[in-house]
Amino acid sequence: MRRRPAVMATLLTALLVLTGCNAVLPTDPVPQAGLSVDVQPAPDVQHFLEAPSPGASPTEIVQGFVRSNVGFADDDDVARMFLTPTLASEWVPTRSVLVLDGTPQYQGAGDEVTVTATVMGQIDASGVLTERTGETTQTFSLARVDGEWRIDEFPEDFGLWLTVPDLGRAFRETRIYYLDPHLSHFVPETRWLARGEGLTTAVARTQLAPVPTHLEGAVRTGASPDVHLAVGAVPVDTVSQVATVNLQGQGLGEDRQRVLDLRAQLGHALLGLGGVTAVELRLGGRNLLPDGEGAINSASELGYSDVTRETDRALLRVGEVFALVDPTFYNLRNLPSTSATRIELPRLGADWTGVAATADLEEFAAVSVDRSRLWRWRSGSEHVNEGIGDGLTDPSYDPHGDMWVAGVARSHASPRVWVVEGEQVNAVARPIEVDWLQDEQRIRTFRVSPDGTRALLVLADREGESRHRLLVAGIVRDSEGRPTGLARPRAVAPTLVAVSSARWATTSDIVVSGRRIQDQRLVPFRVPIGGWLDELGEQPGLVDVLAVPTGAGFTPVVRTEDGRFHTREGSRGWFGARNGDELIIPGT
Repeated sequence: MRRRPAVMATLLTALLVLTGCNAVLPTDPVPQAGLSVDVQPAPDVQHFLEAPSPGASPTEIVQGFVRSNVGFADDDDVARMFLTPTLASEWVPTRSVLVLDGTPQYQGAGDEVTVTATVMGQIDASGVLTERTGETTQTFSLARVDGEWRIDEFPEDFGLWLTVPDLGRAFRETRIYYLDPHLSHFVPETRWLARGEGLTTAVARTQLAPVPTHLEGAVRTGASPDVHLAVGAVPVDTVSQVATVNLQGQGLGEDRQRVLDLRAQLGHALLGLGGVTAVELRLGGRNLLPDGEGAINSASELGYSDVTRETDRALLRVGEVFALVDPTFYNLRNLPSTSATRIELPRLGADWTGVAATADLEEFAAVSVDRSRLWRWRSGSEHVNEGIGDGLTDPSYDPHGDMWVAGVARSHASPRVWVVEGEQVNAVARPIEVDWLQDEQRIRTFRVSPDGTRALLVLADREGESRHRLLVAGIVRDSEGRPTGLARPRAVAPTLVAVSSARWATTSDIVVSGRRIQDQRLVPFRVPIGGWLDELGEQPGLVDVLAVPTGAGFTPVVRTEDGRFHTREGSRGWFGARNGDELIIPGT
């Protein structure tokens, strides 16, 4: 009880400070009781943004506008007060978002203001974040309105300029989902969506958009151009926390498969938000779900599942011999001999490298050290494909049981991707169509995602080219699930200029040993597809990074040029575990 006066004094001081900043505490929009912060209708940061001051100069107007960009979705929208009425009505803030590093520099000259800023990334109109580096210099034109300067013309394609802290206030990293019809998996896509209009609304609108180009033909969606929200919001009941999605679309109610797909996609995406415990789909005010089903909740069977992988065994290759080890243990200790006796393992000569194995360790593949031959082993039988091509990548297995490899076709010296189907070790390597590859390009890495829907490629534009591009492309399959081609790719982590190795860690993360322009040597990175590059902790002599799946995520293991494997120690350190030639994670 004796502490109460001190507490009251502290509260009074805080109230006086807030009053000095703003005469009215932020209460609009009114927070809705029972709702998570994630799904409140709008953040109240806008109440601390300053409107244009009378007599402000052109430079001050542009400075004020850029500072107020963070409140673009607020009800009072201070940012539009810095614009002429015509420009304010035309402005589409989310058309393009530049994420800035540091404070922009302003230079005024008459009715124009030139702004120079360092750019870290860009978010396009669909919410896709692409990391980038460099400066941008843009010019804003101003005109007088009732005697006051206002911005009259934007730079080309201008949407928003936000600092990293402001990005976190105005946008949220979230997930939407497409469907793999062959293995019944969800295929995640990361989007950065504006918080202001209500996150449930933003997620639903994004989920109803067309499939992105890099996934065309690889995934399915219940959305179509004629299906959209019937009203401008997806409300969440404050008591039941049920999100209601009102849809409209010709023939939607009669197409059971589309309804089931939308049920799975919208249900999974919206239930992933804090503060949503159930989802209702409605068409024309009536329940859209089949068989009179009520709201979708966490116990609902959606017909699709997230891909989760974990393993408690890996193979350490030393010379010609493979040993079963525990990749989850800090020193990569050998598994008990009783585990090894139940599994038949091949011996492999020193002239082979890039070993891959199926998840059940029934099949192995490798390429020759000169990367001109492909070796395949299954249940004691082996076969060498001598004529497949040159410059072969390490093999990769997909969850369908198919083995993939890329390289250069000998017949016309152009890049090629092959898939080997079936359990016969001498099965033919079948080329698939990749019409966007150019003859002079070279594929350095090719690996299939854990869900089998996408391929990861490291591409050099020319033979001997040291600059690499990291790409993700959907695997197009026919109605039977057989691969037929690759969709046009999406660039990932374009700030990397050199990539020594790249592997899938999860369905949405890649691990890379690579180098940015500012790096003096290779660095291990986690590359979230649609997120920010994440350095895992420098390790001198790095040559490779692997990912040990742990169910919900992964644990990295790195290899150095002295042949030593290092396991994670702490958050960014490494422990020198043991030496070996290769560490093989089954099923990759």
